Amino acid sequence: MDYKDYKTSRAVVIEKPYDATLREIKLTEPMEDAYIAQTLFSAISTGTDMKTYKGMQHPEQCYYPLVPGYETAGVVVAKGPNTDGTLEVGDRVMINECRKYGDVCAAWGGGSEFTVKDSNTTNDQFDYMVKIPDNVTDVQAVLAYLACVPLKGIRRLTLRPNETFVVIGAGMVGISAIQELKILEPTLKVICIERNAFRRSIAENYADLVVAPEEAVEKIREFTNGKMADQLMECSGNPEVFGSLHKYIKDGGWEDDDIPAHIHLQGDYPDKLVFDHYHRWFVKNATITMTCALRAGCKEQVLQWISEGKFDTSKLPIEIWPVSKCKEAFEYQNEKGADCFKILFDWSK
Repeated sequence: MDYKDYKTSRAVVIEKPYDATLREIKLTEPMEDAYIAQTLFSAISTGTDMKTYKGMQHPEQCYYPLVPGYETAGVVVAKGPNTDGTLEVGDRVMINECRKYGDVCAAWGGGSEFTVKDSNTTNDQFDYMVKIPDNVTDVQAVLAYLACVPLKGIRRLTLRPNETFVVIGAGMVGISAIQELKILEPTLKVICIERNAFRRSIAENYADLVVAPEEAVEKIREFTNGKMADQLMECSGNPEVFGSLHKYIKDGGWEDDDIPAHIHLQGDYPDKLVFDHYHRWFVKNATITMTCALRAGCKEQVLQWISEGKFDTSKLPIEIWPVSKCKEAFEYQNEKGADCFKILFDWSK
């Protein structure tokens, strides 16, 4: 088919809160710089997509009906005459974001069988597609997207040898953060705090110490000989966690050579973040930063790490569902919550 012939597509559509379906949507008219990609596998984001499914997104961000999803991998099936030349028909690619569809809200969406990727539907900052290395599977390429999110955040930190990091949350973002910290600075000791027992069992494959929140302060103090954590990444997306993060970090920042603790917010929070009593924070002299989404180069880096065997997806409990069962899959994810780590959709079924 010519690139101009792609006018409609099957898509996962959230019609309204708690109502997901698979149906046909209209695509935007492809521009001359368009690539057309066909999705082979996609995923439900247990953070962003489930907030959208539950109606928790702010109305200025999206409206219903909408196409969720940004974790997608597939193949280039057509291209216009004025593309940037980086890809060819037949290339396997990370597809990811599409910002515009013809008759539904795109949100951050990529959950369609066919996606128009051009200067109208995407931006050139990080929406561009990236070719998948031959030894990286389509499933791994889907998982690679959320691994890019903490990598952007880690780039805001200074990784020093032998420091102790705390990562809160053992979803895909938190597990990725643990791995990436150790790839970039192998001497780091990483502690994961996770309230869900199932996800703690996953984190044990990657972190030096995994603890439940109720025992975290005592265990971190013991692990660090009383010092507490040098730096912390909050990856849970739970707004109730933020207020008490001061409990896990070291004192410092009183002298020029006394480096204070650094807290980086990586979660996607649906509600206000509220500090604990400020005097408990004030004396920490801590640096607090935050990042959203990813940045250019992250996809290429994560795919390279997977290709080289440095980033391990083999211990992640993935469930693959036929996309025809997307309604049931969203209902199942909503019911199971943190006891379901990741659902992928197979678009051939």
